[in-house]
Amino acid sequence: MKTRTAIRTLEVLAVAAIVVALTTGCGSSGGGSGTSSQSAADFVRQVTTQFSRGQSGPLWDTLHPADQAVVSRARYMACQSNEGFGLTKVKVLQTYADSIDVAGKSTPSTAVSVKVTADDGTTTATMHAVKVNGTWRWILSPAEFAAYAKGKCPAG
Repeated sequence: MKTRTAIRTLEVLAVAAIVVALTTGCGSSGGGSGTSSQSAADFVRQVTTQFSRGQSGPLWDTLHPADQAVVSRARYMACQSNEGFGLTKVKVLQTYADSIDVAGKSTPSTAVSVKVTADDGTTTATMHAVKVNGTWRWILSPAEFAAYAKGKCPAG
């Protein structure tokens, strides 16, 4: 049962990995998680670690404001069934300039390709992270966004 949960979590992580974004925002929010002093690669490592620990509250805290507008923190946490998984390693393979759709708008970004190893397997994915007012943010997948916009929990 734990293996099935870890595999499902890796699948969720792979989907989430595809949708994390980074743009060149202005300003600084101080020295906490997701701040301008943190690199895109470090932010992706942070989000991956939070997924591995099942930390849906802190994940929502760094969710893009456009996505936070469609799902409250309480609803997001209630919908998440992630119990975590045994994260072994996150290896950054490459970073590069890219663009991603955020709330229907093409947004310049930096993609971060990673190899994630867990206690039951490995997956490779490209993540993006969006910088909003000096703070890194990630975004929901289109399917997750659509489900939350309809007041439903995403399938999974």
